[in-house]
Amino acid sequence: NIGGGGGVTHLMELIGAGQLPCPVTIIAQKKVLVQIPDCKQLTKINHPLLEKTLLHRVFFQVFVMDRLIPAGAVVFAVSGDYLGRHQPVISMSQNMLLYERDIWKEIKSIREVARFFINFHKQKRSFKNSSGVIFLSGYAREYISARLNLKGKQVTVIHHGVSPRFFGEVREQRPISSYSHASPFRFTYVSTVHVYKNQWNVVEAMGALRKQGYPVELHLVGGVIFKPAGDKLQHMIRTVDPNQEFIHFHGDIPYNEVDKVYESSDGIIFASTCENMPNILLESMASGIPVACSNKAPMPEFLKEHGFYFDAHDVGSIVSTLSEMLDSPETRALHAMNARQEASAYTWQDTSNQTFNFLLEHLPLKLKS
Repeated sequence: NIGGGGGVTHLMELIGAGQLPCPVTIIAQKKVLVQIPDCKQLTKINHPLLEKTLLHRVFFQVFVMDRLIPAGAVVFAVSGDYLGRHQPVISMSQNMLLYERDIWKEIKSIREVARFFINFHKQKRSFKNSSGVIFLSGYAREYISARLNLKGKQVTVIHHGVSPRFFGEVREQRPISSYSHASPFRFTYVSTVHVYKNQWNVVEAMGALRKQGYPVELHLVGGVIFKPAGDKLQHMIRTVDPNQEFIHFHGDIPYNEVDKVYESSDGIIFASTCENMPNILLESMASGIPVACSNKAPMPEFLKEHGFYFDAHDVGSIVSTLSEMLDSPETRALHAMNARQEASAYTWQDTSNQTFNFLLEHLPLKLKS
């Protein structure tokens, strides 16, 4: 049921991290399959129902999918929503939006909330029928375990990795006085646009910094995945920067070009308030660029004390934090160096090894021999 974002990144890296230790079959939409690298042990399967509506995909999962699963296979429900009868099953939790209901109140869309509600109950059933559950963060494991009965399940935390191409050199941090409106301090925020990403608050904060005399500009990278949020963002951009002098919205760009975005930045902002494991934050940390980040869990679990934190719902908090960041080149340099070192602990090879080891533990005994 993966359509894009971090889920596809995880699947791409899981398959591409090294030689597969066993045959793997992926059943997915065409737009996902084309992004997965081919290899000897890999089989890709698509079905027409997967290219249609959510109800069609649910019908496929309940009545069709089991026929396509190889005999004796372990089902790895990477989006935690397997609805069939095959055993054994390992489910993975990737989407905290299914559980953090305060976000639902912000969305104010019956259709969008209904989608989360359906997916929540799909995941609840998938977890119930699973022998093991993989979480991406300690925060997700604790939060979800307190709300679902996972008694008797094997539960583990396997972090996502960071691709080597995201690791950059830690640059010398210059004082803000060395920047100007002609050559501004360049902030970048990479993320899809939805209500919990809070790009409009960042835009408003950037306008306040300009009024205070800070020579800054903001580059927003990421596609709109919820139209009302996209409309709200565009309205704020027109209000704060009607002549498009210092706010630049680039929309979606290919994943294999994102590392170049970081390379051209002086500071990175991550203002999300709902994440399971934030790949973008880890990639930002690896870049060697100082990071200003939402203080909402699980972000501090990964960035630790190596960043500048703010309340993403409070424009004043964002302004204050970014001001501190701009005025503190020594702290910027220290945070950038330590965050890069912290990110080096997360490799896709480790993710792949840990994941397949956990899956292979659940193979039927007759197949293990």
